[in-house]
Amino acid sequence: MLMLPLLLMACFNEVPAPETGQGSFTIGLATDTLGVEIDTRAPRQLTDVEASDFLVTLTDADGTVWQYKRFADITAADRTQPLGEGYVVTAENITATAAESNNGGWGERRFAGSSEPFAVVGGQTTHVTVPCSMANTGLCVSFDEAFTDYFTDFAVTTDDSRALKFSDDNAAPAQANTPGDFPATTAVAYYNVDPATATVTVPLIISASAGWDGTVRLTRTLTLRKGRLTRLAVRLNSTEPTTGNISVLAITYDDTFTEGATTQIVLE
Repeated sequence: MLMLPLLLMACFNEVPAPETGQGSFTIGLATDTLGVEIDTRAPRQLTDVEASDFLVTLTDADGTVWQYKRFADITAADRTQPLGEGYVVTAENITATAAESNNGGWGERRFAGSSEPFAVVGGQTTHVTVPCSMANTGLCVSFDEAFTDYFTDFAVTTDDSRALKFSDDNAAPAQANTPGDFPATTAVAYYNVDPATATVTVPLIISASAGWDGTVRLTRTLTLRKGRLTRLAVRLNSTEPTTGNISVLAITYDDTFTEGATTQIVLE
C-alpha cells in the first residue's frame, strides 16, 4: 500500500546535540487515510489532532524502553538513547481493547504499525518512519428495498459477546458505493483479527417476520479480513416469497469498498 504522508509545519526548537555515547531519533507517522510526517525535534504543538494522540512505544533488543506515550508528549529525552542497533518504534491510534469497546461497544477503526529496526548512532539524529495501516476490520449491513417492503420486523445480530444489532434504523444504504456515501446513522461494527490469519469469524443471527406466527431465523458465520469494510447485503430470493419459508432469504456480502475481488454467498 502506498503511503502518502502529509508534511505538517511547526515551529522548531533546537535541542542540544546528544552527549558522547548517545544518539537521538525523530519519528514520522504515515497512514493510508490520515497522514503525518513530523520531526519530533519540533515542539509538541502539533496541528494534527489524530497524530498527536497516537500511542507510541519504543523497544530495543532487551525489551520495552518506554510505552504508550502520546505522540505529542514525546520529549527530546525520550528520543535520546544509548548507542546500539535493534531499536523499533510502534504506533497505534487506539489500543486493541478500545478498538472493540469505544462507541458504545461498536468499536472504531484502528491504525497501527512498526518501524524497521534502526540504529542509534553517536552524535547523530536518525529519522524513523512508522507506516500505520488499518489493523482491524469492519462490518455493516444493508437491506434491499424488496426485503424491507415485505418484512415488517427484521434484524441482523452478531452472536458473540457484544451482540450488536443491525436494523433498518442503522443500516447502510443498499446502493452506496463507498463508506463516504453512508449517513451518520449507519452502524459499523469493528473487530480485531487473529494475527496469524489476519481474519476474524463473526457468528450472525438473521431474523425476519412479516406478520405470521413465528420468525424466519438463520444462523451463519461470516469471515472478515483485516483492513476491509465488509457489507452484508440482505435481500429476498423471490419477489413473492412463501410465508415462513426459509428459502425466501438470500444473503450476500461484498468487500468492494476496498481493493479485492468481490465474494458472494447465497443462503437458501
